[in-house]
Amino acid sequence: RSVHPSGQVLEFKQGGVPWKEHLLQLEVEQGLEGQLYYVIYTDQSGKWRVQCVPVSSTAFQNRLSLPENWRGVRDAELEKLSGISGCIFVHASGFIGGNETREGVMQMVD
Repeated sequence: RSVHPSGQVLEFKQGGVPWKEHLLQLEVEQGLEGQLYYVIYTDQSGKWRVQCVPVSSTAFQNRLSLPENWRGVRDAELEKLSGISGCIFVHASGFIGGNETREGVMQMVD
């Protein structure tokens, strides 16, 4: 709950590390299966990313994807559509998105 009031967002200090299988295993061990929907982190350029947690380590299905009407949209068009400043992109499948700031990426998961 320290990252997001919902308790459904996990923050990594940086991206670039494999996390899905380990996270899913930790959820089982802690009795928390299915409670996390998003992971946020900075990319190599210091921009923020939100990535959806998959239903399993081998699945391409997310527990909760980013909104359908944001998918495949970029930059100013995405800012206008979402009402969130600093939007960079949302992947066409809705599994990942980007924003210039942590505040912006947190708005994307609301």
